[in-house]
Amino acid sequence: MKSQTKVVVIGGGIAGCSTLYHLTQEGWSDVVLVERNELTSGTTWHSAAQVTNFGMNQTMVGLKSHSIALYKELSEDPDYPINYHHADGGIRLANTEEQLEGYRHFTSVARGMGVEFEVIDAAECARRHPLISTENLLGGLWDPLDGDIDPAQLCQALARRARKAGAEVYRNTPVTGLTQQKDDSWTVHTEKGDINCEIVVNACGYRVNEVGAMMGVHHPVMSMEHQYMLTEPIQQIVEAGHRMPLLRCPISDYYCRQEKQGLLVGFYEQDCKTWGMDGIDPNFVNALCPDDLDRITDVLEGAFERMPVLMDVGIHTVVNGPITYTIDGAPLVGRIPGKRNAFCIIGLRAGLGEGGGHGWLLAQQIVQGEACYDTWCLDPRRFAGHGNVELTALKAIEDYQNEFRFHFPHEHRPAGRPAKTTPLTPILVAEGAKFDVVNGWERMAYIKPSPDFTETHSFRFNETFDVIAAEVDAVQNAVGLAEVDGFNRYEISGVSAKDWLDKMFCGRVTRKTGKVGLGYLLNHTGNVKGEATIANLPDGRIWYGSAAAAEFHDMDWLRSHLPDDGSVSVRSLTNDHTILVLAGPRARDVLSSVSREDWSSEAFPWLSVRDAFIGIAPAIVMSVSFSGELAYEIHVPNNQLYAAYLALRQAGEAHGMRLFGSRAVESMRLEKGYRHWKSDLITEYNPFESALDRFVKLDKAEFLGKDALVEAIKSEPRRLFVSLVLNCTHAPAHAGASILKDGKVVGTVTSADWGHRIGKNIAMGFVEPEFAVEGNELFVDVIGTAVPSKVTQPCLYDPENTLVRA
Repeated sequence: MKSQTKVVVIGGGIAGCSTLYHLTQEGWSDVVLVERNELTSGTTWHSAAQVTNFGMNQTMVGLKSHSIALYKELSEDPDYPINYHHADGGIRLANTEEQLEGYRHFTSVARGMGVEFEVIDAAECARRHPLISTENLLGGLWDPLDGDIDPAQLCQALARRARKAGAEVYRNTPVTGLTQQKDDSWTVHTEKGDINCEIVVNACGYRVNEVGAMMGVHHPVMSMEHQYMLTEPIQQIVEAGHRMPLLRCPISDYYCRQEKQGLLVGFYEQDCKTWGMDGIDPNFVNALCPDDLDRITDVLEGAFERMPVLMDVGIHTVVNGPITYTIDGAPLVGRIPGKRNAFCIIGLRAGLGEGGGHGWLLAQQIVQGEACYDTWCLDPRRFAGHGNVELTALKAIEDYQNEFRFHFPHEHRPAGRPAKTTPLTPILVAEGAKFDVVNGWERMAYIKPSPDFTETHSFRFNETFDVIAAEVDAVQNAVGLAEVDGFNRYEISGVSAKDWLDKMFCGRVTRKTGKVGLGYLLNHTGNVKGEATIANLPDGRIWYGSAAAAEFHDMDWLRSHLPDDGSVSVRSLTNDHTILVLAGPRARDVLSSVSREDWSSEAFPWLSVRDAFIGIAPAIVMSVSFSGELAYEIHVPNNQLYAAYLALRQAGEAHGMRLFGSRAVESMRLEKGYRHWKSDLITEYNPFESALDRFVKLDKAEFLGKDALVEAIKSEPRRLFVSLVLNCTHAPAHAGASILKDGKVVGTVTSADWGHRIGKNIAMGFVEPEFAVEGNELFVDVIGTAVPSKVTQPCLYDPENTLVRA
């Protein structure tokens, strides 16, 4: 066994084998996989192994398409062919028009990645799958490339190819410990000796947290018991002359596919069960949990109604084994938060179908630093430490119970809430607040007009339309107050802090005391990595502020580039302070009545920052605006947040103050052309392609990513960022929807909403350069309808910024 290698991948299931293979495809041959038993002895061996193209966003569709192409190539390898039932086709059923509208949107998302889905009616569902009943059925989503694969053969094929490329695989080699050295390399301790490596990868399936504990981290991953059964042969299948399509049923919470001449039928019962919360038997290898068919009785009845043939066929085998879930159901593929040279590929609840793509994207991150797609939807750092065992279990149960039910826009499911709150949360509840969730934080979305107000989740405009309009109106014409909790906030200090920050940002970083500036960070490829505000406080402190979701992501990025001499330090204040946003033409009047400072535009102009008291509460106040109105961000220590809120609330009564939430902010920021990190700002495009030209100063002597950016702009842009106005009033566009010209996909929507101040339906997105001209007429796919749209100027409301300077 080697004692030194570049990468050690821990775990021999689909995650580990795919990562190992793709590392060799990236040109790294000095890589090793260690497995405590035999390959595929964990969840992989009993996987139902379905391979679908369906994904909730374009990154997921892209990685699944890679899996399908790879698996097809492997199955056709004359030296080592594997069993892959490619393109049997699959149907996701629907019994409501709302589900079908969702399918129409996901069809548009997939089309932008070169994948063709089809929304079909109930009769066509039955024609393509003659074993189903059309009772209580409206239609479904057809995936022509759906299929299934042999799990063990797949992993062995990947391992075989990796070995041929120079990788080594050590079976029956349990890892007993991990030690990180001073140079950030790792020593992997095993029962057969130590292996020193530069990088370690946790690909340990349901044993993920056993290995996580060895490096002092906990991953928000939980295992659920999952049962499926194999039937005896079914005569209709024997006589069909072709393989039956796969079926996924959100109506009755089951799925099925053909297995030999019978069916494999799996269940997602409501009375589900977690597994391994109190530890896992070290001898649980190639093993299953005891059968528990009583638990799936209700789901089985629904399956009988949809497929009556099941009532007349015998059960050949029952399989009950653990599968892994994360807090939001999506895998964790990427850098482990707070650790250097440590990656993970875990929480793959649909591991066999997706694993080829996940390993592909992870290998790119390890070797190249970034993947070809923005991988934030998979990034382990999207959870900021609140995913303890109890919370993860609750969310895993909820996701399991809703396996085939996609999230509607603005749908935030109730399990595990509230995870993170502020002292104002119960106060806002009493005010009638409806909350969305941002990085675990309960953030006010809007104020309900009545206690019994309910929102119908839909891809169309719903009951909240007029509610949001009224909040926007108050901000535009009087004054509004909002709480923005979880905002990412670091304090940066040190003798070299300003010089270091200047090298981190691609534009000018304000050095003047009492001033605030917005800037962008690039990665080593010259593409957009992050967005942040820099505030120079009067006492020399520097505050770095960014999106709530960026808490772990930005900290990792900044710390990985700190000077070695200790001249700069970064510490988080994210959980210590909360922002109260005061916005509107009367905001200055309210602020002046609760604070002794001079808040005139001359004494405190736009983009200023100062210490102040709000009533008796100390605060740091910034004159910045995400709404486009005169606004102040008031950063208050959490232990005095309520005092500041009361002072502002009472002072606002004389000025018609109204509370407003994040949905109103979303509408207003789109009117201003302001971006949202990881919606409109992604690692796939550079700042010029992202229409951030004014924030780039190529005449700076040095900044991170400059050389790559200079080289990139010698070529034609890949796509360009634009704003569009849509000619429809029934629904907004949704992220991932296709932008069309003459029926051809020429771009993708990144964010969209109704602009209440201008009365227009707005979308933002990236389009092919030739179509990025203002006034150009395009079409945007809005839940299946190509809506006429026009490229417009990016700022549709107060483009001269006179209001924020008022």
